[in-house]
Amino acid sequence: MNDGRIDRLARAAVLALLVWVCTLGESAAFAQGEGGGGGGCPEGYRITGRQASGQSYDPNQANRTVLQITLQAADGNIPPRCTSAPVTITPQSSTAFVFANGAYQLGFVQLNSNLVSQANVTRFELNGNARNRLVRGEAVTIDLFELSAGQFPAAGEYRGTVLVQVGNGLPQAVLFAITVRPAIRFLAEQGATSRDLSFGEVTAGSVIRTAVFYQSNAAVSITIQSQNRGQLVHTVQGPLRAIPYRLTYDGVDVNLSTSAQINRPFRGLVALREEMVLEVAPGANRFAGDYRDVLTLFYTAY
Repeated sequence: MNDGRIDRLARAAVLALLVWVCTLGESAAFAQGEGGGGGGCPEGYRITGRQASGQSYDPNQANRTVLQITLQAADGNIPPRCTSAPVTITPQSSTAFVFANGAYQLGFVQLNSNLVSQANVTRFELNGNARNRLVRGEAVTIDLFELSAGQFPAAGEYRGTVLVQVGNGLPQAVLFAITVRPAIRFLAEQGATSRDLSFGEVTAGSVIRTAVFYQSNAAVSITIQSQNRGQLVHTVQGPLRAIPYRLTYDGVDVNLSTSAQINRPFRGLVALREEMVLEVAPGANRFAGDYRDVLTLFYTAY
């Protein structure tokens, strides 16, 4: 009897020991599942993202251009424990964020908004407030980048893709596309982009040479209009007393009897110098006095 009781106690002790070991094993596995990938939500949850601002940039404007992203959980009823899952934003294909159009890149600075706990050249990490709002199903808009003011990039669409990841879930790609508008900057000669030109005494003929300096980030269309259709008109006698003149723009003869147009391809972001030559042929029996015309040049980047 005593031996049988001892044997039953021993088996009970072994059984209790095995149950305890099994329970301990389950607890250890659960704790391991909570580690590393975001607390009690290692698998994360599905998330959607889109560019919320900064779709265009005008080099001639001084306004701030901020690139924002809007994130939202793709499904409802996210478990509250998923607020502990880290939410990160990283570059897709390089070690740093970049927005490029062929060989050209946009300059920008990263922003450290009040919804971000960490921001550096390789990642953003959302803080607890942002994570809580995502789990509750809210759309969260975050400032990520600000385009550098004063830059003059080539016109076109610049693209960059970021990856948004929740916990150990699959990263979601979000495309940023920024259209840089065509623009022109005039590099003023002697402090002005308008000027008075004088032929002086024209009895024996006269030539004027002047230049236009500008920078363009795209192709340029130049429209040239003469107020008096290519004639210098007497300031008192009017059109009855006129002297014709000739214009050559950067080597191209311009017909001033009508509105003329010259197209220039994109030649890079360097400063351009284009020369105008105005010429009055010699002539006799011209009425004394002053003669005048107004030339207007319109530059349009496209």
